[in-house]
Amino acid sequence: MTSPSLARASSDEFDLVYRREMGFVWRVLRYHGVGPEAIEDAVQDVFMVVHRRWHAWDPQQSIRSWLFGIARRVAATRRRGAARHERKLAAIPERAPTAALDEQAADRETLRRLADVLAQLDHKLAAVFVLSEIEGLTAPEIAEQLDANLNTVYWRLRTARAHVNGAMALKESPS
Repeated sequence: MTSPSLARASSDEFDLVYRREMGFVWRVLRYHGVGPEAIEDAVQDVFMVVHRRWHAWDPQQSIRSWLFGIARRVAATRRRGAARHERKLAAIPERAPTAALDEQAADRETLRRLADVLAQLDHKLAAVFVLSEIEGLTAPEIAEQLDANLNTVYWRLRTARAHVNGAMALKESPS
């Protein structure tokens, strides 16, 4: 166990090194590519390592060379972390520009009207319409999904489109 007087001496020495060499560490980190937005945290990281490894420092060795090595490694770790962060940001797809509120409201109203029209349709016609127009399936794919005749699917799709287009046109015209 470390004696209180030895621990106090180490603490006093650390405080002295911190005050005397903080500017040096700051410059080393800047020279090694740590940006202004991260420099204070990087200096803190260096001195956290110094404090944790204080017992490993050989007083015969220059304190600046020891600090330089620690600062260089901290800077390299931060650069790798920043590069990883940039790669993650680059992988995020860009958001499509959002429509104006009045356009969004109009779109919602159109969707509500479409839902009402589809609710009035026979369920078989509505199913074919939704699979084709909303889900993007082809008529042969719909026939397979519904286990229906291909010609029947084409007829249901034509009938459903005619009904939906007519009903939507009626609801759009002023009353």
